[in-house]
Amino acid sequence: MEIKSLKVLIIGCGQLGFSIVKNADSDVFKLYGFSRSLRKSPASIEMHQVDILKTEAIDVIKLINPEIIIYAVSADTQSIESYQDHYVVGLKKTYEAILKLDHFKHLFFVSSTRVYGQKTTKILSELDIAEPSDYGGEALMEAETVARQLKDKATILRLSGIYGPNRKRMIQLAQSNPGNWPATNNWSNRIHEEDAARFIVFLMKRIMMNESIEPLYLVTDGVPTKQYDVLTWIRNRLQLTTDTIELPILESGKQLQSVLLNQTGFVLKYPDFTYGYEAIID
Repeated sequence: MEIKSLKVLIIGCGQLGFSIVKNADSDVFKLYGFSRSLRKSPASIEMHQVDILKTEAIDVIKLINPEIIIYAVSADTQSIESYQDHYVVGLKKTYEAILKLDHFKHLFFVSSTRVYGQKTTKILSELDIAEPSDYGGEALMEAETVARQLKDKATILRLSGIYGPNRKRMIQLAQSNPGNWPATNNWSNRIHEEDAARFIVFLMKRIMMNESIEPLYLVTDGVPTKQYDVLTWIRNRLQLTTDTIELPILESGKQLQSVLLNQTGFVLKYPDFTYGYEAIID
């Protein structure tokens, strides 16, 4: 049986979006992207310079008429206004456009584990209620509520800290004087950019085959690690001295795992930070 290709629109098509493009079969998915500024992009995606906050964005969405939308914007500043605009207002405009589409199948909203603001020693998963503790987490939760209006046609993806070849903050920090490292040794959680993209494509294929998926996934490698353990591992891998590094007391942070992602049968290429950073450093 011949399978018709699906139109997929990535709103906020940046590094994660391009990784999705890299991992998606162009014979199966016809890819479109929105970005506020255009840059060099893969040949298999049709990019549009569109700001989702502008009125004309709805018209362009209707013109493309996608079956799948991936909403993957990011706030341009760490402020209440930016988070409200890019996550809540932008997603409301997207929802308005979706209601006017002819063959719409599914929305993927790329949220964040920032919604888990509670202080607890318990390992948290999708099965736990999120309790945001700051404006960013609250805005993301509000945007998730918008997505849920689509009921079984929406899936929320709460990504933990993304790292990858173009996201080297931890490597740069490890290379710096340890005196510049965080004053507290908190728990940290991460997902490699390629694994996040591969999982989204994995779910897109399920939608294409009319298979059911969950309304929420926590996308993380499931190996919470103390920040200083990551930094000292990277520093040792780079053959830099760690003899004089004093470990501060573990103070806070959250520990996360993904119960529902693991139940899908999806296999991570980088099951913990050592695999991911080894590939980046090599």
